[in-house]
Amino acid sequence: MASASENSPAPTPLYQTDLAQTPLPEILVTIHRYKVPGMVECQRGDELKRIYLDRGRIIFASTNQLSESLGDMLLAEGRITREQYDESVRQLKQTQKRHGVTLVEMRVITADELFAAVQRQIQQIVWSMFEWSSGTAGFTPGRDKNLEFVKIDLSVPEAVMRGVRRMPDARLATSRLGTKTTLYGRTDHPVEELVMTADEQQLLDSIDGRRGLYELVQKPPLAAGDNARVLYGFLVLKLIVPVLPQRVKVQVQTPGGQTGK
Repeated sequence: MASASENSPAPTPLYQTDLAQTPLPEILVTIHRYKVPGMVECQRGDELKRIYLDRGRIIFASTNQLSESLGDMLLAEGRITREQYDESVRQLKQTQKRHGVTLVEMRVITADELFAAVQRQIQQIVWSMFEWSSGTAGFTPGRDKNLEFVKIDLSVPEAVMRGVRRMPDARLATSRLGTKTTLYGRTDHPVEELVMTADEQQLLDSIDGRRGLYELVQKPPLAAGDNARVLYGFLVLKLIVPVLPQRVKVQVQTPGGQTGK
């Protein structure tokens, strides 16, 4: 499950970029803005992962990595034993059925447990893609009629905020935010289905156009790296924007009695 189409050929992408130049959160928000159905395909060496979107929402993800397969996930979670895993692999090689179906037929898991497990697997694939700081990405519009029957329904804003928290290197987020003295102000941009923690809301509330990036990143209670990631998420979602410092006119009395600025 969640890997049904990772080996199938994909049509030529409409848009291609380098993830070091345009990170995944920015790609997803652009697609979300136009609500275009399609697939984001990311590749790094021999790793190939895909995110499928419809009506601005993430509905599916796939991977070609065996270590991220359903059986391996259930084994890592302790939901199945090594003996059950090995026996299921032996059977699926004979029947060519999906691993999850085989586990259900073995009565190792129930159909409901399979459904929930596949949804967890899809989400884990999505989160893992936010950890990539290199590789290529392409977007191909259109709906894939061959997707698995198990899907998720994840809003892009929620995915972006949850995804940026998983970025392994906060320096990537910081590099997208500007310099230490860059000032940020709030916007009235509406964001649907965005859930923030109390600490993140406190950080957002502190943005008033007068605090520089360095001060915001160092603001407790979150660690500096976490603040940088969250601020980057705010920026991508257009909750905040860089602002120019306000010019203040100063009246200066000259010796001749004239007033200057």
